[in-house]
Amino acid sequence: MSLTVSDLMPLLRETLISPRKGARMILDLGLAARVGWLALALMAVGSAILTHLTMVMMSPEAVAYWGGAMGSPVNTAILQWVVMFVTVHAVHRLGRMRGGAGTLAESVVLVAWLQFVLLALQALQLVVQVILPPFAQLLGLAGLGLFFWLLTNFVAEIHGFKSLGAVFASVVFVMILASMVMVFVFSIFYGDPTAGM
Repeated sequence: MSLTVSDLMPLLRETLISPRKGARMILDLGLAARVGWLALALMAVGSAILTHLTMVMMSPEAVAYWGGAMGSPVNTAILQWVVMFVTVHAVHRLGRMRGGAGTLAESVVLVAWLQFVLLALQALQLVVQVILPPFAQLLGLAGLGLFFWLLTNFVAEIHGFKSLGAVFASVVFVMILASMVMVFVFSIFYGDPTAGM
């Protein structure tokens, strides 16, 4: 199977309606891991651009909060890529530790697809920020919920897990743990984001 630009919207719609079915359709494309890694790099760049366009419309106080970590599009893209890199390996290795059957290539491709879906939502949020600013935050919260819902379904599909509840609990636990570790690591390189406020 091949993937063209015209295929993206039907796949996106199917993913939102039935995440596991959408994930299986992506996996059935048989994309190589290197395609997934390239897609992740592109998603990181795209997300960084949209993030900084959004920051232009934010208050100086809100922008200052992020400190050096979001100080430039390059820093933001690196941060995004590191988060996605960690997510890929967490999905693969922890899933396998729990008896899952997924491969690293499947994890890379589906995390890349997840980021594409979130990037589309981020673009929509930017438009809403211009037209109806109060609703942009609500869309951001919806995006957070969508992230956890899609990731839960994708992990379940990759590894053949049946219980979405158990997968969701594992995802939340791992995300909290990973966030604590990454906050500590990035504070070393970029300093406390609240410094100077």
